Amino acid sequence: MRNLKKILAGLILCSCLLASLPVYAAEPDQSDHEYVNAGPGVVQAEGEDTTSGMCLGTFTITGYCNCESCSGGHNLTYSGTVPKANHTISADLNLFPIGTKLLIDGVVYTVEDMGSSVNGNKIDIYYDTHEEALAAGTYSAQVFRWD
Repeated sequence: MRNLKKILAGLILCSCLLASLPVYAAEPDQSDHEYVNAGPGVVQAEGEDTTSGMCLGTFTITGYCNCESCSGGHNLTYSGTVPKANHTISADLNLFPIGTKLLIDGVVYTVEDMGSSVNGNKIDIYYDTHEEALAAGTYSAQVFRWD
């Protein structure tokens, strides 16, 4: 009699599990969701629309100015513009061509410069003075494309 109760309990448990499997196997409703082509390593297809604010990842952020120590005393950026605080950044031009707009810490910057030590996930923000550039220090921040 004990064995019969165990067998019945096992059959009831199995039938409950089997009845719930179709719920887990059902395809999710795709009507309200779109596939998002984003994340590390995603390559934009030519002509593909880029969404403003798309996260590009975490970058090392440093500061620079136009003093001899930071930029050899050059008064112009690589693109030929006069650098401006809260506007000009130096980036890896293989990742971000001149004119690319990036959002960092709530400020939209424009890539106008390049630097010998600015490679990969590193961005150099322009400051009016060397003291401001030093005070900003080196830190990590999320960077967003801003088209």
